[in-house]
Amino acid sequence: PQPPPAVPMADDGMSASQLRQRYGRGGTAADSDLSASQLRGRYGVENKQFGQSNDNTMQMIVGAAVCFVVMIGMLFYLKSAGH
Repeated sequence: PQPPPAVPMADDGMSASQLRQRYGRGGTAADSDLSASQLRGRYGVENKQFGQSNDNTMQMIVGAAVCFVVMIGMLFYLKSAGH
């Protein structure tokens, strides 16, 4: 069995202004007809790269662990100083 013939993209022959009218904010294409990438572009949402996050999650985890160790150390010190 042969694969079906390739179907050309419907918007290959459209100019940039026609594409903006169709896919841009307030465009004629419904949100349900757009891909995730097109929706992000339409509404100006950044593509989140979860593997390359710039937040300080790891620093916060290390800081919390250090605080926990310091507090446990203080508890043992205060407990031993009381006897």
